[in-house]
Amino acid sequence: MNDGTYDFTYVGQMQLAEGNDNPMSSQSGTMVDEPAESDQTDEDQKNAAMRSVFGGAVPGDDEGLKKFAEKLAKYDGWNKVEYMGDNLFEVEYAVSGKFDQMFAFPTIPGATMQFPFVQIIRRSGGEFEVLTPAMAGAGGLAGAMGPSTMGGSAGGSKTQPIDGIFTIATDGDVLTNNTEDGLTISGATKNMRWKVDGTSGPDGSPRAIIKLKK
Repeated sequence: MNDGTYDFTYVGQMQLAEGNDNPMSSQSGTMVDEPAESDQTDEDQKNAAMRSVFGGAVPGDDEGLKKFAEKLAKYDGWNKVEYMGDNLFEVEYAVSGKFDQMFAFPTIPGATMQFPFVQIIRRSGGEFEVLTPAMAGAGGLAGAMGPSTMGGSAGGSKTQPIDGIFTIATDGDVLTNNTEDGLTISGATKNMRWKVDGTSGPDGSPRAIIKLKK
């Protein structure tokens, strides 16, 4: 809003991408007399890398992912984090604040890589750019979150399709937006609505630039 305040809500699902069962098999398979212990070593290395990327979580480890959900629920805004199986979480997240710095959701504590669904970044001229890198489908970060990150193949993934609605409401000036039907106006409030299904490329994911009057 023009006074610099915001409310952000996400209600839906989040999923960690599960990779190939043996992403290093092509490497280890070239060694004829490799010791049996190497398979376990490779698995340990893969799991350690996954824990680093996802802040302690390992896709496919149901008990670990339940604990991961409990960990997230301790942080501000995570009103519901319930592990449903198949690396899938039901999530309700809500925060309010003022735009004194960049905003990103989700931010996973302890993760060495972040895959935000939504970013709001202030430009040098004071405008706010709303970006949704993980809503772009295979061409965006949603694709980068898959097994290729860990060296696996997409064929092992059990990821669910992206399907939802993204909305922005503001009393600021909307300089650009890429909604299919344009914005609607109700009094001083401009509303933008996108159907998100993951079929668009990186340039087709929801995007807007907003200038506040403060």
